[in-house]
Amino acid sequence: MDQLTKWLDENKFVVQIRSSSAEDAESMLNAAAEGGLSLFQISMVNPQAIKLIESTAKRDGIIVGAGNVTDGEMAQRAINAGAKFVASPYTDSELIRVAKNNDCFVIQGAFTATEVAEAFKLGADLVTLWPVAFAGGVDYVKLLRNNLPFVRLIAQGGVTFENAFEYLKHCTAVSLRSALFERGLIRSDNWAEITARAKQFAQRLDGLKVSKS
Repeated sequence: MDQLTKWLDENKFVVQIRSSSAEDAESMLNAAAEGGLSLFQISMVNPQAIKLIESTAKRDGIIVGAGNVTDGEMAQRAINAGAKFVASPYTDSELIRVAKNNDCFVIQGAFTATEVAEAFKLGADLVTLWPVAFAGGVDYVKLLRNNLPFVRLIAQGGVTFENAFEYLKHCTAVSLRSALFERGLIRSDNWAEITARAKQFAQRLDGLKVSKS
């Protein structure tokens, strides 16, 4: 788990891979990885999600986890396939128990301060604020951080290139989906544009690292 914590601290962006097409899901992952992003959350609603987790887990320089995990049994299957973390849009004590028993990083979803605190108390390593834009965006995150400074947060839902780095001032990481994977780009197989967008995120993050060093 220490490796994943370090990876999150360095790479910051959790790329959401979710599609009704197994082929598109794989192409989405490849395009984002080519652009320099390296932390992927593969939704368990994807066709062949386990197969994609297995193949991605074998790739060098990439960390893969499972998203939309709804119970302990699903968490176990994802972990067995090579997922380094399991994530759910809500908090589930059984899922957390299975993850901890397997020494696996666990991310749980929350919306209110009470839900965030409950996820932390149950053992979540990170808590995803979702949908963060609907909750109040960066201002809401700042408010939660002021009152719950001990909780490590991920912002998800409505994250764009323009606001992602504002969220990162207050969150451990941000989740990327629509900012990379517009439906029109997927439908037209415009993987080059997705790679270019991923490069924008990666290069700006690298620039921030240099400025801080």
